[in-house]
Amino acid sequence: MIRNAGILALAITGLALAGPRQSGPPSARSGEDLVTQPAIDANDDDPNDGVRSAPRVASRTGVTAVLSTLDAPPPGFDGKSRILLIPGRGLEGWKGVEGEGDLDGWKVDDEGNLLAGPRDIRTERSYRDFQLHFEYSLPRTPGRVGVHAASTRIRVHDRFRIEFRNDYGRPARSSGTGSVLEHATPLVNAALPAPGWQPVDIYFRGPRLDGGVVTEPARITMMVNGVLVQNNVSLTGASDGDDPPADSGAIVFEGGDLPVYFRNIWIRPS
Repeated sequence: MIRNAGILALAITGLALAGPRQSGPPSARSGEDLVTQPAIDANDDDPNDGVRSAPRVASRTGVTAVLSTLDAPPPGFDGKSRILLIPGRGLEGWKGVEGEGDLDGWKVDDEGNLLAGPRDIRTERSYRDFQLHFEYSLPRTPGRVGVHAASTRIRVHDRFRIEFRNDYGRPARSSGTGSVLEHATPLVNAALPAPGWQPVDIYFRGPRLDGGVVTEPARITMMVNGVLVQNNVSLTGASDGDDPPADSGAIVFEGGDLPVYFRNIWIRPS
């Protein structure tokens, strides 16, 4: 009888921890980033995937409270900085990569949370060297791991593709969180469990050209959740697209079918 009562108590506790299903972006202020994480085993054909069991409950509030910009510029951003996503002004300063219709489905709420639409959007302005800060939130996708898990991507100079994936607890890999596709594997996988906010800081130096010829390649340093994942890496070799490199370019946020959110997008040209 006592044993049965103990089992019932554990079941009730588990239900309480699970809480309601997330229907929008998490809020570090309200504690909605206290999420129950199921154990997920590798079930695809990718040999780089390991098998991991995520913690039953993962609290990210302590991390996001320190690294989230919320209503202020990130540390190190000064008077040259500008916010690229202003609450209440929609997608001012952004446009579709292929056309105006690309903005369809992208929505900004009153708190400045940006819900991604199905197609890619880009900044109206081009940038050469800069510091970029943003935060993203991926949906939980239990049972979907590796290439099948939720992911999002940005392109720097509309060329260098940077990946962010729901791959918490897995080894660093060439297509995982913090990777520059076709260029650089991250030093470490710094991803945290979805759906909490995950801050990213990118320090980018554009390529140097002389008569259309690259004399110095682009370089990137990047931090994810406050952890160094790319350390002044030279971006040589293959890149997205067949066009010759340019010394400046737009920043592209790629679209998708899953509910991916962004917020606090700041840039400091240098």
